[in-house]
Amino acid sequence: MIKNLKVGVLCGGISSERAVSLRSGRAVSEALKRAGISVFRTDPKLSLAFKKALLRMDIAFIALHGHGGEDGSIQTRLEKAAIPYVGSDAKGSWLAFNKVEAKKKFKKAGIPTPGWLTVHFKNWRKLKTFSAPFFIKPVADGSSIGVFLVEDFAHSAVKITRALRIYGTLLAEKRIKGREFTVGILGKQSLPVIELRPKRAFYDYRAKYTKGMTEYLVPAPIPSSWRRKLQNLAQRTHKALKLRDFSRVDMMMDEKGKAYVLEANTIPGFTELSLLPKAAREAGISFEKLCLRLVQMALARKNGKT
Repeated sequence: MIKNLKVGVLCGGISSERAVSLRSGRAVSEALKRAGISVFRTDPKLSLAFKKALLRMDIAFIALHGHGGEDGSIQTRLEKAAIPYVGSDAKGSWLAFNKVEAKKKFKKAGIPTPGWLTVHFKNWRKLKTFSAPFFIKPVADGSSIGVFLVEDFAHSAVKITRALRIYGTLLAEKRIKGREFTVGILGKQSLPVIELRPKRAFYDYRAKYTKGMTEYLVPAPIPSSWRRKLQNLAQRTHKALKLRDFSRVDMMMDEKGKAYVLEANTIPGFTELSLLPKAAREAGISFEKLCLRLVQMALARKNGKT
């Protein structure tokens, strides 16, 4: 029975999103406890304690964001330890986390995505002809960390080279002007569409994590045809990257009504106020039931039922 299992909630970690991860892990743990599950939190950053934790968990609930959580590394470690876990496997996690590789998959699957250029020190001056405005993004990072808008190449050249020294490789991505949406996937279900209306120039780290800096409309006030289009696109993205259990797909819709996929998040924020739980709640799924359902998906794989 599921209530006899010991669920280890992995949170904290080594990434720049550690603080967010700790909040997610705390919220998930409390929700599973309310559901009567035997649960404990463990932080992979604490190496010795984590090794001991691996020996006593039956299922892992990964609430690690960014490096070490969404890049496939912790998934690989859990697979080697034969511990079933919630969420996408190592390969799918890595594909979604690496923005360049994800873009390649989108292109192959015919999924519309903003134009892009992979940038490194040997070719960064090509950005002169990559007509602005465009975003510069780290190839593998989350929460919009390190992202900035370029409206004039000459004025941003120093900032670009500084970012290259930090990250080595960058993604330049055309800016799509329009409305921003996100769609959660839970199992085979598309959750209600959420519209994001940031009060800053774009949905950056401050807009994401500062109270009152972004308005979230759940469900998004859009025609049913738009809703179907966005939900279908999220499903196609989830499948193209071969994700499983859940994800959250971020999109833009331009002024002509064309939708573009920006990225898929394999472990989005997991507090009760985070976007995926907001969408689930709109669909009639409480935060407690959402966490429990994900554990049940991992358990089904453990028992060979999926």
